Amino acid sequence: MTPLVRRRARELARAATLLEAGERLALRAAAGQATIARAPRTAQYLRQQARQEAAHARVFAGVAAFLAPAGGLAHPAGPLLAAYRARVDRDLDAGDLWSSMVGVQVALEALGRAVLEEVQASLARHLPVLAPLHRVLSGQEAAHHAFGVRCVRQALESGDFPAARLRAARGDYRVLAGGLLAASVEMLGESPAPYAARFEALLPAWFTDPS
Repeated sequence: MTPLVRRRARELARAATLLEAGERLALRAAAGQATIARAPRTAQYLRQQARQEAAHARVFAGVAAFLAPAGGLAHPAGPLLAAYRARVDRDLDAGDLWSSMVGVQVALEALGRAVLEEVQASLARHLPVLAPLHRVLSGQEAAHHAFGVRCVRQALESGDFPAARLRAARGDYRVLAGGLLAASVEMLGESPAPYAARFEALLPAWFTDPS
């Protein structure tokens, strides 16, 4: 392996480590959401999501270990992930399912998809066996995102989720997600523009609307 290829492998391993951490955050959040969801079918879906996030985390941990078996994969997003987790925990502790969905199923899932879709070509070159798994992961993440968007939209339309709470959640999570995105791009040494554009394209209009 040439030095250039070795360096790229470690960059991708750090990205996989960050994706693993994001999956573990989503796992923890979905499990918590299931305990406060009033609708049985919503709670059932969230428990299923938690199981899928656990599997995703194991996949990314394995990718990181394969690409950088020596370990030592520090990444600059640790404090940002902690801040994100604290904001989600605040929503869950308050029993605010809809705000937590804005943060997890809407923003965090979109962020994870944006990063994964941008690095998938490089990952496929270094780890071809990941291609079938990538399709499964992408499909499940897209389903989690669509579920959250639909739930929040319905809560807004029914009045269960007041506009003021949406604005507060949207403002906080937009800043937090932007920080995570910047950290992800920094560790990959790439231009942030494609990542930011993909992230924005995945978000619903009510998330990007400044009003």
